[in-house]
Amino acid sequence: MNNVNLNILLSGQLVSQIGDKLYMLALSFMVLESTGSSGKMGIVLFAGILPLVIVGLFAGVVVDRFNRKKIIIITDFLRGCITAVVSLLYYLEMLNFEAILISQILLGINSAFFNPVIPSVIPMIVAKDKLSSANAKTQFISGFSNIAGPAIGGILVATYGYLIVFILNALSYLVSALFECFLKIPQVKINKSESFIDGLKKGYGYIFSDIPLVIIIFMVFLVHFFVGAIEIAIPVISTLIPGKGSVNMGYLQTAFGTGAVLMAFILSLVNIMKKESELLFKGALLIGLLLILSGVAGVYTPGLLFYLFIFLLLSAFLIMAATGFQTLIQKRTSKEMTGRVFGVVSSIGNFSVPFSMLFYGYLMENYSLAKILIISGVFITLSCIASSILYKQRESTTTTHTTT
Repeated sequence: MNNVNLNILLSGQLVSQIGDKLYMLALSFMVLESTGSSGKMGIVLFAGILPLVIVGLFAGVVVDRFNRKKIIIITDFLRGCITAVVSLLYYLEMLNFEAILISQILLGINSAFFNPVIPSVIPMIVAKDKLSSANAKTQFISGFSNIAGPAIGGILVATYGYLIVFILNALSYLVSALFECFLKIPQVKINKSESFIDGLKKGYGYIFSDIPLVIIIFMVFLVHFFVGAIEIAIPVISTLIPGKGSVNMGYLQTAFGTGAVLMAFILSLVNIMKKESELLFKGALLIGLLLILSGVAGVYTPGLLFYLFIFLLLSAFLIMAATGFQTLIQKRTSKEMTGRVFGVVSSIGNFSVPFSMLFYGYLMENYSLAKILIISGVFITLSCIASSILYKQRESTTTTHTTT
């Protein structure tokens, strides 16, 4: 039953995530093409992220107080309806900038409730010793979607235009909701007498009373902050190495996606029971060391092949760390509190990526790439070592919150 449930969940995720990547590529290009403003394109992307950051801080209370299966189905169904309306407005030539912003905000609000549910549900449908493998499979779906979605989206937009992509995304959400109707998720004990505010206070009190959990959440921020740095670094590096910048950028992005998919596939096959903390801290440590290596090598202007190898490894170690922290949080958190914990985790992750992009965008306009990579690598490495030591010290004297 557990494997069937997981396969249903992953199938729905695969369909909706590819559809979402198609949609965001098409929407970004459409806004840029119709307005001629990269600033407005940025506003559209930001409008989808902002609700994830803000609402996610509170959405976990709702996730823990209501039926999680219904939340998954309803949010996917609503996202399908929203993108269907966008498709209709585009067909009727009534899709303006304001309507796009509203649709992005509504999609972001739904995602703020949807995102914490998925990692909260996985421990309920998968045996404890299979958690890391299940999480690696979700990372595989995400990595594959990041490669396939933009590639397919680019071809569809160039061949058939924007409308078909909008329609496909609406259908992908509705198909995903249909898959999720067949999920069998055990009920979680709910304290209905507890007010929303009390539930919120209890959630944050739960998190901050567990120092190892706080350390893991800090690592979540660190890992996502690194992702934002890479988003900015790829186009910069693409223009510095020999060859055409746009072609180099495509190769580097492909290498980055390929490394993620390969590592996720490997982790889904091996047993890493009780090695989750090693995955997290070693993965982050190796990321830091690779950044230092890239910075040092950057002084000598290495070619494309070097950076392809570096980005392949960076994404692989990123998946190691991500699989580690997701599994650790799931094992450490009681089922009654996973929504609140993952709501905070989701908000931190969604905040740290754009914040990092802004931060590194400023740095790369004022300092050399080599210095930025070396200093960033040293910072990540030292932070990882300190966090690992503190985690091991606290873990040896702290019992987890997990309950059966």
